[in-house]
Amino acid sequence: MIRNVLVLGAGGFVGRHVLAGLPAAGFGAIAGLRSAERQAGTQVRLLDATDAASLGLALDGVTDIVNCVAAAPEAMLQATRVLCSLAGQRRIVHLSSMAVYGDKTGLVDEGVPLVAGGSYAESKVASEAILREHVAAGGQAVLLRPGCIHGPGSAQWTTRPARLLRQGRLGDLGAAGDGICNLTSVADLVEAVVAALERPEVNGAAFNISDPQPGDWNGYFLRLALAIGATPLRRLPGWQMKADKLAAFPLKAAEIVGRRLRLSVPEPIPASLWRLFRQDITLDHRRCDAALGIRRQAPEVALAEAAAWFLRKD
Repeated sequence: MIRNVLVLGAGGFVGRHVLAGLPAAGFGAIAGLRSAERQAGTQVRLLDATDAASLGLALDGVTDIVNCVAAAPEAMLQATRVLCSLAGQRRIVHLSSMAVYGDKTGLVDEGVPLVAGGSYAESKVASEAILREHVAAGGQAVLLRPGCIHGPGSAQWTTRPARLLRQGRLGDLGAAGDGICNLTSVADLVEAVVAALERPEVNGAAFNISDPQPGDWNGYFLRLALAIGATPLRRLPGWQMKADKLAAFPLKAAEIVGRRLRLSVPEPIPASLWRLFRQDITLDHRRCDAALGIRRQAPEVALAEAAAWFLRKD
């Protein structure tokens, strides 16, 4: 009997990749979407993941759920509440984030206390708590904590740095870019989702999903710049980085206004990014290796695919 997997947030970057990867692993794939979109060869169910009546109807005939909902923090949290109230014995594979580790440093495994710093991280931490309660009550859930998810379609970790590299607003950051770059290939994340669905013994577990041998952010920017032709890569002077930090808030405000008026404004680089570029945190991948045994995509292949997609769309 084929297991039918409902992918919540199927219209987003990760959701689209998960949806495409499930049939190859022998699962039936159902796209859970808020509005009608063309998904070639895929069954679509229109739903509001934050509404119990809507989601309840969409769960008919579904055996498993992958939660890829990417929305405002409160909406993500509400979607998790509703999902756990309706899932019954269906397995939930929930996409969390390394953001639950806050500003921790060093080698970080899945057993460390989580940190609710900022609204996004707070929603992820709170969502994990709801899912653990669901498991304790007899339900099924597996939590995946990816790092910075990159690959074809990634606006945050492929398009944004590539664009900023071309503009000369990212480059060699010196000490400001010496933090550990915990990249997660979207292909690796799909592999982890499939393994979490296939292995009943991992119920209730959380897994870091990241490159086992991460480099620093300066190294990533250099490799990406070479792949997209944004070279030579220059060393950014301190005054430029300081100016970009000071400009983040007014640029964000201008971006909102510009969107309404259809005007182009420089992209803000938020303070959270500058902090991440310095953060000496390494996601411990050993539990994933031992329990999920995923076949990882070679880092150079992942980067080449991401760069090729960016160049095609640019």
